[in-house]
Amino acid sequence: MGTRQGRAGPVSPTIEAALRYLGIQSHGVLAEIIRHAIERPHSDTGRRLAPLTAPVAGLDGWTAAERTHALWQLILEGMHSPDVGPTAMSRRRRALQAAFRLPDAEIHGPWGGSLTERFKQLRSVKTVFGDPTSTQPMEMAWKRGVRALARYLEDRFGELAAPADWGQYRPDPSDLHRFQDSRPEDWQSYFDELNGTDTVFRKPSKGAQPVFVDLFVTTVFMRRRAVYRRITERLVTAKADGVAYYTARGFAGKTPRLTYVPVRALWGCRAEFVEPRQAGRPPVTRLWFPAPLRKGEQAHFASEVIDENITEERYWIDVDIDHHGIAPGHLLYGGKVPVSGLTIRVRFDEGCLPEAVWWYAELNEIERYDPPPPEDRRYVDVVGNDVQHTFTHVACQPRESYGLAFKWPERR
Repeated sequence: MGTRQGRAGPVSPTIEAALRYLGIQSHGVLAEIIRHAIERPHSDTGRRLAPLTAPVAGLDGWTAAERTHALWQLILEGMHSPDVGPTAMSRRRRALQAAFRLPDAEIHGPWGGSLTERFKQLRSVKTVFGDPTSTQPMEMAWKRGVRALARYLEDRFGELAAPADWGQYRPDPSDLHRFQDSRPEDWQSYFDELNGTDTVFRKPSKGAQPVFVDLFVTTVFMRRRAVYRRITERLVTAKADGVAYYTARGFAGKTPRLTYVPVRALWGCRAEFVEPRQAGRPPVTRLWFPAPLRKGEQAHFASEVIDENITEERYWIDVDIDHHGIAPGHLLYGGKVPVSGLTIRVRFDEGCLPEAVWWYAELNEIERYDPPPPEDRRYVDVVGNDVQHTFTHVACQPRESYGLAFKWPERR
């Protein structure tokens, strides 16, 4: 949904204009500016920010601080949306962080007073913006980012039509106290802690599994150019009461010739292979936990898939996010041991190595065949027969796919 344009004559305020107003503030705490607009809607600031504050005006029984908290959390959520700034390498996200004076690990010292000064500071972030000679790349990223963020907020405001829908954003008293006492540079980490990750995940589909995955490590063993065995270890957190099992699917080959096989339980669960009730639907395996989980409880378990049909050549190892998402990756012991997030390991068959391996995120099947440009950061080195990648810069969002793709040598 795009930003609505006014008719001829005076243009009514828009969400994008309100966000731009926040972005040009040279001083003051943005949350306090939002709160001032909520408390004094007829002031100049109140009128300028009305497109942002109007959706929470009808939250009877909420304090101005609670409404501010909800709006700020929604803005941060939008900044991390796949349609706005999905990764730390996103130009849009980095420009939005600069505009809203949020912390950036690669920017040392305080943000400048004006947008132009802040964009000049971003010129030092060469991993994202290259080696620009002007602030034009940052200005374009801000223009596109603030417009995409406005669309996101407009859509979310439409979904949060009833006061009860805002309940997920209402803080408890202790959270509100911490938010009010936070310094501006602490806001991002504060909201990160509320969400349990360093990013905000978009809303999962209605049929998504009610779990969030804290750790997902899958190890694939190849025979020739096909997948023979796949072992997966998971640590999940229940997002609802009564979560009794995790649904897994084992397959080999590629669309449309997928071979579905049962998933075997290794530890921490028991497996139940479930045949489809409707023709054309794939079978699944339910990995039952020792006891149903309450909301917030965790389960640690492992499973494997073995497929003797190794005639189908594979071009990627894919992980489909059919739940509430996977935490960003984190490694310990010199970057050797993954302790959170998605890690994919592949052991290739002796004498059957790919020419190149790269990681991908949120691509369709056709796009996965295309290797990145030379020297792209997505390439992953093969060491001996092994390759491993942990998604440390990409949070795995619901309804998306992530994986490793291969380019095989031409057959002779």
